[in-house]
Amino acid sequence: MGQSRDAACPRPARVVSWTFRFDAGPQVWDWTTGPPDVPALRSIRAPRSTEKSRHIPVQAHSVTLDGPIRLESGLEHDLVRELDRDPDVVWMVSQPARLALSTANRRSRVHTPDLLVLGREGAVTIWDVRPVERQDEKFVESRDLTEAACGEVGWGYRVYGGGSPVRRDNVRWLTAYRRVMPWYPAARDELLRICRDPGATVGVVLDADRGAGHLVSAMWHYAWIGALVVDLDQPIGRTTPIRALRDVP
Repeated sequence: MGQSRDAACPRPARVVSWTFRFDAGPQVWDWTTGPPDVPALRSIRAPRSTEKSRHIPVQAHSVTLDGPIRLESGLEHDLVRELDRDPDVVWMVSQPARLALSTANRRSRVHTPDLLVLGREGAVTIWDVRPVERQDEKFVESRDLTEAACGEVGWGYRVYGGGSPVRRDNVRWLTAYRRVMPWYPAARDELLRICRDPGATVGVVLDADRGAGHLVSAMWHYAWIGALVVDLDQPIGRTTPIRALRDVP
C-alpha cells in the first residue's frame, strides 16, 4: 500500500521564532502584536573575521543611510551598492534577525539573513547573499525555510547571487558620482536635450562637455540615480547609447 502524499513529502517547516535586536537588546518577537518597528532594528550580530573565514567584514558607506553599514563580504557590498541606486529603498540594516527554524526532518537550525530593506511604501524585504556556485543543498533548504517564514509575516524574500564582473565594475565606477555637486543643476537642461535624442551616446556627451568636466560628471551622477540610462551589463565606451528614462531632478 503506497504512502500518502503528506507522508512522502513532509510539509514545509515553519519558523519557530524571530529574534530582533533593538537599542535595549535582543527580543524574541511576538508577531501577534504586529510587526516590529523596522527602522528601530539593529544588527543582531557584529560580523567578525577569523583565520578560517571566507570573507573579511567591512564597514561600507550607504547613501540610503547617509552613514556606515557593517557587511560580511564584498558580495554584500555589491548588493548594497545596487540597493543604494534604487529610489524605492529608504532604509536597510545588515544581519537583521535570528530565525530559529525547524527543518523537514524536525532538526533545529538557526539562520541569520544578510540584509533587511524597507521600501518607500512600507514593504519589507529580507535578503540572503550567496554566490551562485556556493548555493549548496543546505543553503537551498535554509533559503526555502526563510522564504516561507517571511511569507507567513507578509515580508518579501530574495537571494542575491552576484552580478557579472562588468556590471560590478560599472556600478563601482558610478559610486564615485553619488553625491550631488553644485554644478549638476546647471548641466541639467543640456543633458536632457542631448539624451532625449534617439542617437545619443556617451561620446556625444563627452564631446559636448568640451573638456570642462561639468557635463561628464553630471552624466555619471544621473546614471547612478537612474535618471539617465546606460546598459550597465555591457562595457561602457563612447558608442554606448544613453537616454533619459525620466525627468532629471
